[in-house]
Amino acid sequence: MSSCEIFPLMAKLGAEGKRFALVSIFKQDKVERTIFVDGKPLLGNLPTEISELANESLEKYVKVDVNTNYGRVVIEPIEPRPGVIIVGSGMIAKSLAKLGSAMGYYVAVVGNGDLPEKEFESFTSFISNQIETLEQIVDSNSMVIVANEGGKPYDAYATYIALKKGAKYVGVLSSAKRGALIIAEIIKRGLKVEDFKDRLYAPVGIDIGSKTAEEIALSILAEIMLVLRGGSLKHLREVKNPYKFVDDALQGKIEDKCFFIPKALSEQG
Repeated sequence: MSSCEIFPLMAKLGAEGKRFALVSIFKQDKVERTIFVDGKPLLGNLPTEISELANESLEKYVKVDVNTNYGRVVIEPIEPRPGVIIVGSGMIAKSLAKLGSAMGYYVAVVGNGDLPEKEFESFTSFISNQIETLEQIVDSNSMVIVANEGGKPYDAYATYIALKKGAKYVGVLSSAKRGALIIAEIIKRGLKVEDFKDRLYAPVGIDIGSKTAEEIALSILAEIMLVLRGGSLKHLREVKNPYKFVDDALQGKIEDKCFFIPKALSEQG
């Protein structure tokens, strides 16, 4: 299974909330990979020995790294998590990749011959310097961000491909006027506004006063979280008003206990 096949499958399983294992078999100078879920590989076949190792890896949630008759086998159990495809090569794209990776998301970065791959490698699950790759990795589960500060000639094409392939979220780093130019280009290419208006976020992000590349990345990923998880966009002190419980607290009627334990995706898999 190629990387172009693996990334969208990982994102799809993440959207479905399924735990799975990434199986890599190293044979001399090549690597064969597949995804193991629900007791079987998604594509191709696995020897019984490796399937048993994959089941054990998922059951115990431990990484397996062993030498077998089929070569070195590495099996990584992975919790479901969102996938984000970043199109771009500059500071904001790099900040998005860093923050998305820190949040535990699957991160893919796509450029058009302009991507300094070495600078992005440690933050990504998949890298491509060919914009046409979007045709292979975007599907209806995809969250796509076209993030070139100042804009690049391929931005409109990337946005068109993402919308045509049915991505649930397509954000474009732009001004209102440049956003309009990109929308006009998409219409000229044959898509109807009513078919993509609810999925296109241009300009991208939530208005939180962002100035720096890192702050802009935060506003964009916050918008993606809003689409994925839902939310009110209110301050939490408005949603969960503590003042209505102050009298009970003063009277000792409230115990100082918290039963919420967050899950850190970035520390798993």
